[in-house]
Amino acid sequence: MDIEILKETIQDCNINFLIGSGLSMPYLSTLNNVETLLTQLSNNGTLDVKEKEIIRASILIEYFDNVIYKNIKIVDSVADANLESVLDHYKLFLKTFNTILYRRKSSLLNKQVNLFTTNIDVFFERAIEETQVEFNDGFSGRFNPIFSLTNFKKSFFKKSLHYDNTTELPVFNLLKVHGSLTWKSDSDSISYSDLFEVEEVQKIRKLIKKGDLIEIDKKTGFAELEAKVKGLKHKSVISNFLKAYDKLAIVNPTKEKFRNTILNLNYYELLRIFANELEKENTILFAMGFSFADEHVREILLRAANSNPTLLIKVLAHTEKSGKETQKHLFKGNENPKYNNIEIITPVKGSEYDFETINNEIFVKLLETL
Repeated sequence: MDIEILKETIQDCNINFLIGSGLSMPYLSTLNNVETLLTQLSNNGTLDVKEKEIIRASILIEYFDNVIYKNIKIVDSVADANLESVLDHYKLFLKTFNTILYRRKSSLLNKQVNLFTTNIDVFFERAIEETQVEFNDGFSGRFNPIFSLTNFKKSFFKKSLHYDNTTELPVFNLLKVHGSLTWKSDSDSISYSDLFEVEEVQKIRKLIKKGDLIEIDKKTGFAELEAKVKGLKHKSVISNFLKAYDKLAIVNPTKEKFRNTILNLNYYELLRIFANELEKENTILFAMGFSFADEHVREILLRAANSNPTLLIKVLAHTEKSGKETQKHLFKGNENPKYNNIEIITPVKGSEYDFETINNEIFVKLLETL
């Protein structure tokens, strides 16, 4: 990526990020085959109800253990080398772009960055708290914060104590399109959660013994699950686990997405905001740690790329191989959109664009030119 060209671009663009689970590695795992297996289970018409529950619980426990429950350590600041390393990358990213916005010369654009993420983890929340940057996450209130889309896009200004000079402060809008572990769904609203629901799921998960479910890894196929479930007995703790899990206010990794009405409404409204931001004149979107397996997000991005000639999309692929896979996901054999405004940036063979490299080789170098 040419830093000098990026420097000129960033001066006059609305800045957006699309962030996927790749940025929270290696502390948190990516989905691997979880979404595929859950989707196949959803479409299956031969298994009975109890067999489906056993398979679904087997898949979700893999996801819960390796992604969801590990967020407790993020909140509690538990010493862990991988956790601290990933958190440092998030903090450097926020601090770097906070300063980039301060130094941006344009007075026509507000000093805001939109962070669209499909991640349900709390790395951004923790990093925001530790760096003390200004942010909007959709919540308003102190004792019982309530989520509302109207809380986004607020600007912050600061006056000096002696001369009343007014300065606009950089703001990060954190839009979690797949929900969050910090969300709690009620009948007609979403309130802030301290991960209490995650702890409740863990209490039941601990009652499930090895051998009650099917062990799953990234190579497990659905045919294997169908075969192994025949030898297992359904237990009530499996149903209890699934009931507790389904109370989490997150998009389950399946094509079904949200089933709850209030979550469904906010999910589509957040996607609408994503679409609207990409339609704005002179907009740039950086996609990082994102595979584009999500059909809704992919379709919105391609539609915007085909309709907005002033939109620039820069996809930072993790490896050369993942860059080729991303190209297949995005273009499906077709050419780059008619304005040729999607660039898939891959590292040289044998290297990686992990979060640390992206920060140091692109954004920190960009800041040094301003």
